[in-house]
Amino acid sequence: MPILRRVLLVALFVTACLPFGGAVAVASCAQSTLAEQAARAEVIAVGTVVETRQTLVAAGGVIRFRPERVLKGTLTSIVQVYLGPSHGGNGVTSVDYTAVVRGEQHTLYLRAVSVGSYETDSCSGSHSGVPSDDEERAFGAGTLVAAANDETTSPIVIGAVVLFVALAVGLVLFRVRQTRP
Repeated sequence: MPILRRVLLVALFVTACLPFGGAVAVASCAQSTLAEQAARAEVIAVGTVVETRQTLVAAGGVIRFRPERVLKGTLTSIVQVYLGPSHGGNGVTSVDYTAVVRGEQHTLYLRAVSVGSYETDSCSGSHSGVPSDDEERAFGAGTLVAAANDETTSPIVIGAVVLFVALAVGLVLFRVRQTRP
C-alpha cells in the first residue's frame, strides 16, 4: 500500500472517531472531604427527579428536581439542574453527574447559575438516594419543603378545586332553599 494511501486511511479513521456536535472536555475530581464539598455547595437538598432531558449539543443533561428536604441553604420549589459544568454547551466532561432517572431520589449538592437554575457534577458530592449517615450527622434532619410545587399548582388542579368549591357552595344553597317553608 502506498504511503499516501495509509496516511489518508489513518486520517479518515481519526476523523470518524471524533465526537459530533461538540468537543469532549477532560476533567477529573480531586478527592475532597464532606466539609469541603459542603463549603462549595450553596444548597444541599434531598428530592426527586421529575423530568430528565438532554441538550441538543454534546453536553451534560438537564433535570427538573423537586426538593423534599433541604440540608443547607434555601430551596422552595422545583428547579432546573444542569448535570455538569457545560450548561448545554462546550462539550461533555468526565465530571458530568450521571445515572439520573425520572422518579429517582437524589441528594444533590447545588451551585446557583441563574434564577431557578443550579448545577451539580460528580465532584460536588451529589449522589443517588437519601443522605449518608455522615451527611445526616453533619447537616441534621434538614428543613422540609412545602408540598406546593408545579404539579400541585397547575391550572388543571386549580380549576378542579374551584369547580369542587362551586359545587359544594351550590349544594349548600340548594339545601338551604329546600328547608325554608
